[in-house]
Amino acid sequence: MPPVELKRYRCYELFSQTTGVEIRAAVKITEEYGHVTERCGRIHLRFFKLAPKIKPDDVTQIRFICEPDEAFGLSLMIGEVAGSPIPCKEKLSPHKFTNVEQGAEIVTTVSVEKWERGGKSGYALTAGRGKDFISVPVPQAKFLFAGEFLRSISTEQCWVERVDKKS
Repeated sequence: MPPVELKRYRCYELFSQTTGVEIRAAVKITEEYGHVTERCGRIHLRFFKLAPKIKPDDVTQIRFICEPDEAFGLSLMIGEVAGSPIPCKEKLSPHKFTNVEQGAEIVTTVSVEKWERGGKSGYALTAGRGKDFISVPVPQAKFLFAGEFLRSISTEQCWVERVDKKS
């Protein structure tokens, strides 16, 4: 059996009992007439459920692609929420796109919160799309680390590659 080639990439995964979120670098590719004309850095948030689908239309993951400044803003929100003496919630501006097959507008949101229920408190990162939500409750240290990771990867992913159009 040939050796397996491992690819290293920066990634942070947070898990709760039933859900998780993966934060990693991503690339947006722009094409014109079948040729790549530009690549630029992005940050990929993938919220997922650890349980398998029960019904065929069950949502098991929600993806949210941030521009570098959005990811940086999310890191600042995490710091503000973590430092709040009372429960609170902050949201990124929603992403909207039209589903070509259904012709419907799809709205995806990402929020961070400090929650308190039934004498317990904690932190969570949540993604929502339509009526589907995936919330990942995490301890404060992991919440703050996610913010620091987002801060770091946001500046690292602030790049662009373009075709050199020499005249």
